[in-house]
Amino acid sequence: FGFECPPEILEDILRNVAGAHGYGDAKGLLSARRGVMQHYQTKGIELDVEDIYLGNGVSELIQMSMQALLDDGDEVLVPAPDYPLWTASVSLAGGTAVHYRCDEQADWMPDLADIERKITDRTKALVIINPNNPTGAVYDDEMLRGLTEIARRHNLIVCSDEIYDRILYDGATHTPTAALAPDLMVLTFNGLSKNYRVAGYRSGWMAVCGPKAHATSYIEGLTILANMRL
Repeated sequence: FGFECPPEILEDILRNVAGAHGYGDAKGLLSARRGVMQHYQTKGIELDVEDIYLGNGVSELIQMSMQALLDDGDEVLVPAPDYPLWTASVSLAGGTAVHYRCDEQADWMPDLADIERKITDRTKALVIINPNNPTGAVYDDEMLRGLTEIARRHNLIVCSDEIYDRILYDGATHTPTAALAPDLMVLTFNGLSKNYRVAGYRSGWMAVCGPKAHATSYIEGLTILANMRL
């Protein structure tokens, strides 16, 4: 389709490949994690370089996040229609994906009342895909605040898949979920594959944003899983 990798990325790869043969840090290349950290800091999101995990695309990191979070029978709220990887990752981790409705008649916006009805004492996380795959919907700040308020009331981790955040049309703008909810634990997933047309390079990241004092065991689990990749 003529979607080529930007030449600057190719040049950087060739420039650095000679020194890239050894093991890296378990969380990923430090200089790259610093770049991700600085990117989010420009958007008003406070986080440290140790809050960034690089992965074999966002897909690996989604699986890690679910494996560290879920016990058998735990539930995760996933939008429908969904990107199938989320449902599969929840299931592989022993959990149950509970699908909440996105309303085609309302430009595919999430149905907040439907989400509320589907929360149980086993619900652990709320998945937000924005911009959405497969519908293409871009959520405005009011919708994001509605979603994060539900997570706040029910003490849910928010998993915000933002891999399409720069593919915007018709004047749409994107706001990172973590920027609107600094008091919540938000896992932000993003990468180079879609915005820079390099899906085959498998370059994704996960940023753990928000308060972490009550999530030390979960973060330890993420770090253990990252270490296992070596």
